[in-house]
Order: sequence, then C-alpha cells, then structure tokens
Amino acid sequence: MTDDSGGYRRVSLSDLETNPEKPGRRWEVSPQLGMSDYNYNVAELDPGTRLSRNAYHYHEDQREFYHVVAGRCRVEVDDGAFVLGADDFCHFDAGVPHLLHNPYDDVCRIVAVGAPPEGRHPVHRVQSYEDLLEERYGGDAPTDD
Repeated sequence: MTDDSGGYRRVSLSDLETNPEKPGRRWEVSPQLGMSDYNYNVAELDPGTRLSRNAYHYHEDQREFYHVVAGRCRVEVDDGAFVLGADDFCHFDAGVPHLLHNPYDDVCRIVAVGAPPEGRHPVHRVQSYEDLLEERYGGDAPTDD
C-alpha cells in the first residue's frame, strides 16, 4: 500500500490479505484505504460457494450494492432468483433478504459495497444456505439459466 502525502492512498489486491472468516476469498478494501463512509469489499466465489456466511439474510440498517466483474452468480430474493453476469449490478435496500452464491463452474468476482458501514450489524438470518437450496431446488442450485 502507498500512503502518499498528496491526500490519496493506493493499494493493490495482491498487497492485501483475505479475511479467512468469510466464505470465498474476501478482500476488505475500505479499512486499508482509511475509508469509513461505507464498506468496500472484493470477493471471489469458487463454484459452490456463497458470499455471506449468514446465508439468506438482510441488514435492517444497511443498503448493499453489488457489481459482478467476472463470471456470474445467482441471486436469491423473496420472489425467486436471477443471475448476475459480468458487468451486471444489483442494489438492495435495507431490510430486503438476499443471498448471492455461485452454482456455476467458473469463479465469480464481485465488488460489494455496504452503507452505512455500522449498519452491517445486526445481520438477520432468514434461512440457511442448505435449507434454502432444499426448499427451492430440491438440494442443488440450478446451473442453467
């Protein structure tokens, strides 16, 4: 990371450690750059993994924004599901249940932004990943859309 006196900071993902407590590989970028207005994360989801360890969940006080930069993922919402592919975006208002996961064969890279940052807690788990897949798909997420 570069901390320049010119009022900016620069960092590369290759310079950062991932958070081993989160599913997939997640780089928590905002703290590394001293940003406190929102959480900015980059995540890679291998096939068969999900973005949140809380599975199908919502945040009562945080909005979330997702940008798929490579691959694709499936997004579960109350009225069904949809696919986000490379260069697709999605936004969730606070209180809206959702789950992003990768049932596909290729890695999916996602930029995830949450605001306000303190709104990430509490997280309300609506349903486990396994229970959601069982209820909606008989156990396995569909891989053809």
